[in-house]
Amino acid sequence: MVYQVDIEEEKMSKENTTFYAILGLLTHEDMTGYDVKKRIDSSISNFWDAGYGQIYPTLKTLEKGEFVSKTVGLNGKGPDKIIYSITEAGRKKLIEWLLKSNEKENVKYDILLKLFFGSMLPVEENIKKIIEFRARNAEKLKMMGLFTESLIKVLPENKDHYYYYLTVQLGKYTYKANLDWADEAINILEKMRNENLS
Repeated sequence: MVYQVDIEEEKMSKENTTFYAILGLLTHEDMTGYDVKKRIDSSISNFWDAGYGQIYPTLKTLEKGEFVSKTVGLNGKGPDKIIYSITEAGRKKLIEWLLKSNEKENVKYDILLKLFFGSMLPVEENIKKIIEFRARNAEKLKMMGLFTESLIKVLPENKDHYYYYLTVQLGKYTYKANLDWADEAINILEKMRNENLS
């Protein structure tokens, strides 16, 4: 029973964070649900992600609580667009959340879970997974470098840019650490294979 409660608490925590992520994005501009998804993908998906299956129900919850309002925008090419705006109550709710102490950081690495049970596979399969992991992180690190260059140029223009910059820097250090780990892990597994322990 305790286990079930823990699962429900984790689910609620995830949903609540999406609730506040959407409110935060709406402080920048009014958006449709589709726009919210695009903005998540282009700005915060490196540290927080949400799909349409979370976004649309959360927008309904926000509207029900009067934290957002909606208007219908005419769209000549298809169905009318539903555009969401944050309300004053929504801004207050967001600020309350921002002032709260941070919860623990939840880190879930699919590769680490699989490596934990890696002895069930040939060492070559595990090395292959780490090489793929390394390639993904190298791409992300390159992207963080591009974001850093862009943000440095515009830092003084808007205080938001300083906060965006801080999130990018943690991403940069995290992906660099992942690359260092991948190199070490590959060396360890290759040594193990050479010693016929695989």
